[in-house]
Amino acid sequence: MSQVVTLRLPDETAEEIRRIAQRERRSLSDVGARMIEEWVRQNRFAYIEFRSFNGERHACLKGRLQVWQVIRVAQDYGMDVEKTAAHLSLSPEQVQAALNYYETYPEEIEAAIAENQAMTYEQIKRLLPNAQLFEASLPHEETS
Repeated sequence: MSQVVTLRLPDETAEEIRRIAQRERRSLSDVGARMIEEWVRQNRFAYIEFRSFNGERHACLKGRLQVWQVIRVAQDYGMDVEKTAAHLSLSPEQVQAALNYYETYPEEIEAAIAENQAMTYEQIKRLLPNAQLFEASLPHEETS
């Protein structure tokens, strides 16, 4: 469900939104709605900002990792804030912000995690041409 809302914007702001819409090949309405939605979420969740990755917008910790990356690590620690923060060199408040965002938008974050887990090396290489694949083996355990 959505609602039509009319806004008055300064000429410069309206023109900048038009340029962004043209560059992204999206409608002015889509871009404006996305901007407002992101602004609302950023104001609702401490430490959250939105950045573009490969033409898609993702929730991120300000100046840091994407929220899905924090959640993926947190899952390995049973969603423990302190352990996740220590592992990622983040403050517990930053990790809690990611957990709060995830709690409210689980489908968005789970979709990003699933997309990442489904990536093949060839897809990663296209995105990151300098990526190299290394194989490591674990030392063999001796049995008595």
